[in-house]
Amino acid sequence: MEQNLHKIISKELNLQDKIAVVPDMTKWSHMAHQVDSFKKVVKIALIGKYTGFQDSYLSVIKSLMHASIACERKLELVWVEATQLEENDPNGEQKQDKAEYDSAWEKISTADGVIVPGGFGNRGFLGKVLAANYCRINNIPILGICLGFQAMVVEYARNVLGHTSANSSEFDESTEHPVVFFMPEIDKENMGGTMRLGSRITKFTHDHDDNTTSTAKILYGNNEEVSERHRHRYE
Repeated sequence: MEQNLHKIISKELNLQDKIAVVPDMTKWSHMAHQVDSFKKVVKIALIGKYTGFQDSYLSVIKSLMHASIACERKLELVWVEATQLEENDPNGEQKQDKAEYDSAWEKISTADGVIVPGGFGNRGFLGKVLAANYCRINNIPILGICLGFQAMVVEYARNVLGHTSANSSEFDESTEHPVVFFMPEIDKENMGGTMRLGSRITKFTHDHDDNTTSTAKILYGNNEEVSERHRHRYE
């Protein structure tokens, strides 16, 4: 305000007649001062595979910041490399750095909540599945996004439904229980710009084995179909 930034922007965008001469910054000012006064802390563990390049998760970080402000909490974000949650290396050999492994799990166990963002490829996927299992058993709130949600689906299928070989067809095309599979309209050869984007109708076609309404359908208000936003190649 003191630097007249609002005037400069309105002039450059030709919005002089649409922006108040003196914008009302009361709510913004209140929010800004309120943020500085938060005392309670919410600790969120972010499990990723690109934690060395934190800009990869910038949208997730900003969303957590906004959510913490809405909840009147000071955000403490702890980073967990997904592969560090795995006891063995890709060759099946036990990892040498036990301290790194223990530290990663301590971050999960002491968090108020866990978020598992998206990613590509098999590296670290088992770590995400293990984290989903731990959070489910110990009632730690967890949010899976894209690949993170796929890890939650795989974990549930393996440990609750008893399909021990359940997997995503992205990582095991011959799995007996492909709970996450490649969508038929997507081209496997051309990866650039081929994700399914935007709204898509999802129909509820199956009830429980005892003919009671499916839990998913109940959660969506017993609608016969819903419109969901998609941005991925697997479902």
